[in-house]
Amino acid sequence: MVVCDARTVRADRLLQVVGLLRQHGRLSATELARRLEVTPRTVLRDMEALSTAGVPVVAERGRGGGFSLLPGYRPAVEELTASEVQALLLTGRVPADSLGLAGPLASALRKVAGSAPPEHGRSAARISDRVLVDLTGWWGAAEELEHFDAVQQAVLADRRLRLTYRPRDPTRTGVRTVDPYGLLQAAGTWYLIAGHGGRPRSYRLSRVLAATVLDEPSSRPADLDLRALWGDLRSQFAGPPGHTIRLSCDPARYELALTLLASQGAGRPRVLDDGPPVVFEVEVHVLRPTVGVLAGLGSAVRALAPPELLTMMVAVAEELLAAYPDVRSPAADPS
Repeated sequence: MVVCDARTVRADRLLQVVGLLRQHGRLSATELARRLEVTPRTVLRDMEALSTAGVPVVAERGRGGGFSLLPGYRPAVEELTASEVQALLLTGRVPADSLGLAGPLASALRKVAGSAPPEHGRSAARISDRVLVDLTGWWGAAEELEHFDAVQQAVLADRRLRLTYRPRDPTRTGVRTVDPYGLLQAAGTWYLIAGHGGRPRSYRLSRVLAATVLDEPSSRPADLDLRALWGDLRSQFAGPPGHTIRLSCDPARYELALTLLASQGAGRPRVLDDGPPVVFEVEVHVLRPTVGVLAGLGSAVRALAPPELLTMMVAVAEELLAAYPDVRSPAADPS
């Protein structure tokens, strides 16, 4: 999961401050504020945060004064361990494409690898060449995120957002004004976490039909923990599995069946008979999507229980036959 909130923005700004001071030697609060597009008061708070974090910031008062770094100070990239360098090279790339930062990230990672001790850089490069992290699904095309930039702007600027949103039920499409809390990417899908109607909610960005950043400050709880909130929202959405189903499966299709069922939120299987055929039980949340998965597997999987699942399978089969009255199956042709 990747989260994007105000804390991420501030950390990035603090790194920019260190970079500017290393490059220019000494800069006034006013000049830093101009370059960073923040207020001088924000710069003073950033300097305090850097000092607390152990960065040797020197403040000089009077004419020609300003902020500088202690002579000889260098960020401790050289102190990175091999595993820390490897983690940066491997995990940092995952959301960069979606954020439009693939180029800058690649440049930054090259700098990190080049500044790290040679043995760490070689080890990390070897892993980077041989390990690929891809969070997109096998059957899912990349999501269309037409309004990502507007949503991200509202999140980072702490502004309210007017959304035209299409939920799973298209009859409920409508306009709502929300207080953005943060952005996150989970399993390759981007979500906006925002307050609406006094409650935190999640909005899948691919279902946002329009987004307008409003000139109104958003109301975001000061102590909000985005990662913990997302965990709560996920558990509320999933809920406990509601049905135990029993299936009989061709061993050659067993792994595929498990993969497809898992994509619908099914639990871990319990094998009752390793067959052939393999007989197993699994917990699912809703029967209707499960029927679609099983129908797609054809005769390789047979539903055994509960009775309502069998009834739904037969109903789907009858609907399909009725939809193609003039088409004969080759298997049914005696010739």
